[in-house]
Amino acid sequence: MSNLLEIQNACLYRDDTPIFIDIDFHIGSGQHALIKGANGSGKTSLIRAICGFTELNRGRISWNQTSIDNIDSFYQEGIAYLGHKNGLISEISATDNLSMNPIISDLSGLEELISGFNLDSVMHKPVEILSSGQAKKVALISLILSRRSIWIMDEPFANLDDASKGFLSLKMDLHLKAGGMIIRTSNQGDISQTTGLEIALES
Repeated sequence: MSNLLEIQNACLYRDDTPIFIDIDFHIGSGQHALIKGANGSGKTSLIRAICGFTELNRGRISWNQTSIDNIDSFYQEGIAYLGHKNGLISEISATDNLSMNPIISDLSGLEELISGFNLDSVMHKPVEILSSGQAKKVALISLILSRRSIWIMDEPFANLDDASKGFLSLKMDLHLKAGGMIIRTSNQGDISQTTGLEIALES
């Protein structure tokens, strides 16, 4: 079944200051949208609104022609979200973070992901002593293993080494070919991944 996510005339204000105004785009199964803009342009606020975490002041976000405000948890249960905060428990190991994560029900493929992101030597260590790039890669493994259809990611390539950027690009391509959907942000020219749709926000 093909799915459709539509953002129509989306506007968000903080007090009287516009965060973003009249954003319009739609994305379907197998498609990839890149939201671009400088820091402070509203990229994070927009993807949080798409996730249903932030309410718009005006406009509509709909999933298969139904407003996400009128859908039960079914829509959000299809989303795997990666924000600037990695969502990991810092005091426990990377392995335990994955095994205890409630959105992961199947760890098959874990070894390939650990190897692909070059994390073999750190998975037993507490997250709090990992580098920002290593912790980011653990969070990306969690997102991939969630097997959810909609990946929404805030600057997923930030703090990654070139090899890991290439591996993530491969996994994103496979997700799209399987009918998944990707929405991500970037504040720089990002050649790591080809996109079908680009939305530019102005600060």
